[in-house]
Amino acid sequence: MVDKMVTIVLPTKNEEKSIGKAIDAIKGFGYRILVVDAHSSDRTVEIAHAKGVEVIYDHGKGKGEALITAFKYAGDDVVYVDPDMTYPLEKISEFVEALTEGYDVVTGDRAAFGKKALPRALRVGDRISRTLFRLIYGRAVDNLSGFRGLSKRAIEKMKLKEEGFGIETEISAKAARLNMRMKNIPITYRPRLGKAKFRPVTDGLIVLKTILKYKLHSV
Repeated sequence: MVDKMVTIVLPTKNEEKSIGKAIDAIKGFGYRILVVDAHSSDRTVEIAHAKGVEVIYDHGKGKGEALITAFKYAGDDVVYVDPDMTYPLEKISEFVEALTEGYDVVTGDRAAFGKKALPRALRVGDRISRTLFRLIYGRAVDNLSGFRGLSKRAIEKMKLKEEGFGIETEISAKAARLNMRMKNIPITYRPRLGKAKFRPVTDGLIVLKTILKYKLHSV
């Protein structure tokens, strides 16, 4: 384990099928684990408590609000990751290492997709989103990745605002606009455990709006 103060943040809402596996996979690294829960109606919180993990609650406004709540509470450098087992949790140490080296934002770049990990239509939309982001901001980054490392300094400078699905694109946009040190770590995206929460049309429009918003407005 890298000698670094870091909190691993797991945003949850009805993740009982995967939260226990995710916590078990992360515990071996020895870092603090923080679950921020959107008042799950299943056994998510019960399982997290049984695993000895700290749990806080957001106000149910969306993923962005959950992450902003967790970042303020953690007060450290943070690695956050969706706990649905789609991301390779064994790479967490690489994210912490990059933060130790002085990177501000570390992004898990979904360079490959496991079989049935993402429907073809969503992969096309994902590619369009990345291309648009690169053309507008001049940085090649997976602006929808749910696996990232953020330095405490970056969190403070970004002053994140997006309460919903636009949070990941806001992070990417502000990192580019503020000329932060960014690193991409190639990863393979895997099939998720549990029900998908992404709404193709609604969330796709949110992403497009967010891409344009932080190019046109000051950060």
